[in-house]
Amino acid sequence: MRLAMFGATGRAGRVVLERALQDGHEVHALTRDATQIEPRPRLHVVEGDVRDSAAVARTIDGADAIVSTLARPRRGPDICTEGIRSILTVAPADARLVVLSNYGVAASRHRTAYVAVSWLLERAVLQDKEQMEALIRAGGTAWTVVRAPILTNGPETGRLRAGTDLRLSFTAKVSRADLAGFILTELRANRYRSRSVTVTTEPGRRPEPQPEPPRSTVDALPQTASFRKIRSRRPR
Repeated sequence: MRLAMFGATGRAGRVVLERALQDGHEVHALTRDATQIEPRPRLHVVEGDVRDSAAVARTIDGADAIVSTLARPRRGPDICTEGIRSILTVAPADARLVVLSNYGVAASRHRTAYVAVSWLLERAVLQDKEQMEALIRAGGTAWTVVRAPILTNGPETGRLRAGTDLRLSFTAKVSRADLAGFILTELRANRYRSRSVTVTTEPGRRPEPQPEPPRSTVDALPQTASFRKIRSRRPR
């Protein structure tokens, strides 16, 4: 598959890029500084800014799918919103688009401690992601938004959970390696096409144990030999 990639020099983007190349994909990656990406087979680096529609068009040209792992720094422009706007402007109407977002925005902005603290510490970042998601949903592409909690540098665990209505706890996290595997699998499987999905490696909550049904009064009595004899004479 030929992929157009944006955000390939970020911490998550680098892992997704590496995994895509390992899986045999051809990747065209846009970056402002080509020296930040090591040359490799099947990798084509396009130098430019994601807010420049002409540079974005060169990157997307001929691609089978588009992957964005753009991330806004705490102090800086709303690069996710501005970048997606440029991508949607030049992308084909039926383009396959998978975009990394944050858990806690839009429909996943649940009333939990995790979400409250995230908005307290990263309000500008999350607002940028919310605006980005709104543009994606309003566009005509075949999109999937992947909402992730805290990202780690751990190895791929194979324990990733995904769902459209997961509610994550304060300890939720996912490794960038697990995230990369999910994104590239979704490009092929299209399981969450035109939907937003939350991912985590946090174990699911175990269901509450169900109480045993109450026994009848007779069953609760001691089962002595004489009692069993009397019970056997009852009419059926």
